[in-house]
Amino acid sequence: MINPADLDGFMLALCVWREARGEPLEGKILVAETIINRSVDGRWPRTIRGVILQQKQFSAFSSGDVNATLFPALDTSWEECCEAANFAMSNASQTGVNHYHALSVAPAWSYRMKQVRTVGNHVFYTD
Repeated sequence: MINPADLDGFMLALCVWREARGEPLEGKILVAETIINRSVDGRWPRTIRGVILQQKQFSAFSSGDVNATLFPALDTSWEECCEAANFAMSNASQTGVNHYHALSVAPAWSYRMKQVRTVGNHVFYTD
């Protein structure tokens, strides 16, 4: 389980929960990998928190988004989101993903990217 004192780990699990709580475990892991991969790439902030809180990057942390004020409380998917965050933090990314979006949208940037995988309701990319 995520140690609440580990703010980056908690923020990573919370972002996975807000963005992908209804997705399969693989999708949750890929969301976590996207964030971690960005944190080690000089184009984004150098911390997990910085990546997650960067404006207009993760809708679940954008003001006005319905998920922006939600917390897992008694949600049974929280444990799996923590598992996904722990796994991603403990293992080197095998995919290199650094972008994703829901199947319900088609952002203009996605056409310039290399699609890596579709899992559940998300499409994952690398550039």
